[in-house]
Amino acid sequence: MTQRLAGKTALITGATSGMGVDVVRRFVEEGAKVLFCGRSAEAGAAVAAEIGAAAHFMRADVTQEADVIALVKAAQDLGGGRIDFLFNNAAPATRDTPITALPAEEIAAASMAIFGSVVLVTKHVAAVMQAQGGGSILNNGSTAAHRANSSPSLYSALKAAVCHFTRCMALELADYRIRVNTVSPGAIPTPIFLQSLGIPAAQQEQALAALQGVFARAMPIGRAGTGDDIAAAAVFFASDESAYVTGQDLVVDGGLTAGLSNAAKRGQADMMRAVLANLGN
Repeated sequence: MTQRLAGKTALITGATSGMGVDVVRRFVEEGAKVLFCGRSAEAGAAVAAEIGAAAHFMRADVTQEADVIALVKAAQDLGGGRIDFLFNNAAPATRDTPITALPAEEIAAASMAIFGSVVLVTKHVAAVMQAQGGGSILNNGSTAAHRANSSPSLYSALKAAVCHFTRCMALELADYRIRVNTVSPGAIPTPIFLQSLGIPAAQQEQALAALQGVFARAMPIGRAGTGDDIAAAAVFFASDESAYVTGQDLVVDGGLTAGLSNAAKRGQADMMRAVLANLGN
């Protein structure tokens, strides 16, 4: 590795499974000191043990301000008073529930977990970055923010709020040399993605393998996305290579939002030909 993040301290939320683990691993490989958090102490300890001494875990619920304050203090301690990079990655799946059946408490919980937590962590990390004279913040968006009906409506709308909050913060914090951007992953098969589909934990390994083929046919680039794809984007935003980039949303989706893959177009054309061939029968 090139050690593009040598000397930097990163705080990564929601990193005890899925693409968050891949981001932590890549940051350590690139030379960063990393504090990552999640709500499962057992899962976090396992990730830290796997990755090594430069990956530090702290149990925290980023919807709770007391936990966020303690988390930010721990990140400062790790970095000698500095936090160079924040990745607001934490975001649970939501149920695909019709709007007429959505309980008020579920709306409130999802809003806080997906959007409110981003605001809350940014609030406290931005104060540190202002005092130190700069930094970089990356928020995890989603292609669901750009494509209606591609995910549960509440999730999609909240991710759109994250993307717009990014632009607002990029302007608000620009005078302090704090850059704020979004990375928007496409459909990447992760445990959280499978959870949103209602796949039981015992069947997730088999489901992940099956979805690789489904996504490969759907994506114009011809393969499913991985956590490593998102980690590469996060390294760019944490590094000095992105020093002139702020207020942007990098969509990492294999071309999904651009349009149909060639395989999908051929399948659609075959279906239309079959329908037309049966006219009059």
